[in-house]
Amino acid sequence: MDGSSTGESPRDGFQAFGDSPATAPDGSAPGPAPAVAASPPAYGQMAVGHAPSYPQTPPPAPRKGRAGLLIALIAVCVLGVLAVGVAVLGVLAVGVAVLRPAFTSAPEASAPPRFVMADLPGYGAAVAEIRNTVNRYALAGKTDKPGFLLPGTPAGRNYVLEFQADLAERLTTLQKMGERSSDDQAALRRDLNAVLGTVRTLEKNYLAQAPLGRKGQFRDPSTGKARTFTGTASPKAENARLEALARGFVAAPDAEGSYIPAATELVRSFGLTVNWDFAQLTKSCPTTKAPDPDIVASFCTGAPRVIYGNRQTTGASQVFYSPAVVSVMKHELSHYRITQICGTPVPAPAGKTVEAVTNSYAVLFLGASYDDLQPFEGSSHPEYRMTPQSDAIARRLHSGRCS
Repeated sequence: MDGSSTGESPRDGFQAFGDSPATAPDGSAPGPAPAVAASPPAYGQMAVGHAPSYPQTPPPAPRKGRAGLLIALIAVCVLGVLAVGVAVLGVLAVGVAVLRPAFTSAPEASAPPRFVMADLPGYGAAVAEIRNTVNRYALAGKTDKPGFLLPGTPAGRNYVLEFQADLAERLTTLQKMGERSSDDQAALRRDLNAVLGTVRTLEKNYLAQAPLGRKGQFRDPSTGKARTFTGTASPKAENARLEALARGFVAAPDAEGSYIPAATELVRSFGLTVNWDFAQLTKSCPTTKAPDPDIVASFCTGAPRVIYGNRQTTGASQVFYSPAVVSVMKHELSHYRITQICGTPVPAPAGKTVEAVTNSYAVLFLGASYDDLQPFEGSSHPEYRMTPQSDAIARRLHSGRCS
């Protein structure tokens, strides 16, 4: 089977088991074969003379056919390998398609939580505090209190208006900030505390009558018109201006010789009015004391921007037709100023000498005439007599030392 066979039958040249040779060794015809005892066939062999009970295996193909078979088998194997490879690749391709989600990139880290300012503990309390502050001072320009009086001049009213507008704007700002969100909770807390701290500082400056320092535009709620924050307005500065005005005030009589118009003008320059219906005093400041006929004018904390004049006072013809009435009005304005500074017309240092101290204040800081105010010897009102002690107390109160 070297691949050069000429196509002989597979039985040529072979002697099948049980066949007789065609000739004898000497060339003569063969004789009958000697009887041989039958022996059992070997494993896998057929007994002599026994026909198979199943189809004979077809003869093998010629040698050349075997070579072709080998080539065919090799080709089949190669094709089989290729087919298996393609199948494997197909499986892998399918596997890749199916398993692709397993090979996707790892999920990104979850975003940090975001915080909303309105959800911060204390935000609601901060809004409520600022709203209460706004409401507390909403009436500051309409209702005066003995413990807090600002100048009644345009500068004083503007100061109140700017304070109220600033407060309202801070409240609006904080309410809008409630929608702000951030992943930095501490930063939100700082912003919240900053607004609250600004409002507290603003109120502190207001009560100290210091400049508010605000710049820019705001809308006047009373007129709806745009106005400009001065930022430098100070009630203390305004009061100092008014005191200087009073010291330099030159009173002149009217055509009839009365100094009432001049006295009224001075009072109005402080933003106050004069009510010459003295009976109205008891409506603002009820008292059980009998009216004193010697009283020329009176200041009442129940209506701190009004000075009540008494036209029926003793010696009205002398008082009202001399500059003395201007000095009397400076005395009443000194009550007003001490109330502005100390929150009361009767601060502790003054004690029972309050009228003498008020006279000293009028002379020292408003330019009142010492002679007009100093009672004469034997006066029925010695409590008005000025002394070095009353002068010292007046200076102390003027500097803001009220206790």
